[in-house]
Amino acid sequence: MDTLLGQYEVVIHGKPQGPFTLDELRGMNLRPTDFVKPAGHPEFKELREFAELSKLLGVKHQTTQPQYFASLDMRLLSTAIDYFIAFCIYAVLAAIYLGGTANAKESVPTLLVGLVLVPVFKFVLCVITEGSQKHASIGKMLIGIKVTDEQGRPIGYGKALLRNLAKIVGVVTLGIGFFTGFLDRRQQCLHDKIAGTLVIKDRLI
Repeated sequence: MDTLLGQYEVVIHGKPQGPFTLDELRGMNLRPTDFVKPAGHPEFKELREFAELSKLLGVKHQTTQPQYFASLDMRLLSTAIDYFIAFCIYAVLAAIYLGGTANAKESVPTLLVGLVLVPVFKFVLCVITEGSQKHASIGKMLIGIKVTDEQGRPIGYGKALLRNLAKIVGVVTLGIGFFTGFLDRRQQCLHDKIAGTLVIKDRLI
């Protein structure tokens, strides 16, 4: 089920209007490319993208390619948030560790070395969250972007793992692999090209 039968909003002359019932939608002669949003749905989509609603309104269902791509500054911000969350996890573990040691000063070198765990935590979090039904790390969720395959579908855990492992290429190339996204129409960094993924944002509507 991809819609909630009941109330719907429709974009008319660039402005969301409604809610409308299904019977009211039938009388509006909607085109496949008109934007609608069933009750409870997070964003507007073209009518033809909703398989169930398309069938109910006699419109041919079609899956459209992603059109709105996250800019690199949005991606950098989401990465900073993810690292901050990973650091907070490390800080909690460090506090627990210090609470169980008799000499806090002698533990400082161990804690400094332990900072290498921060990118590990970030890696694990990104694989789990990007491969989940949320399709996005916590940082990406907060700023409204998500990771999909090149057809706009969820990537699953396997491709999420490949995508995050491929980021090593960006590090090895001294960041060039990341900044190639500036030259790409779809803002694909090198690790996205390797994994066949996109980072997309919500429609402007």
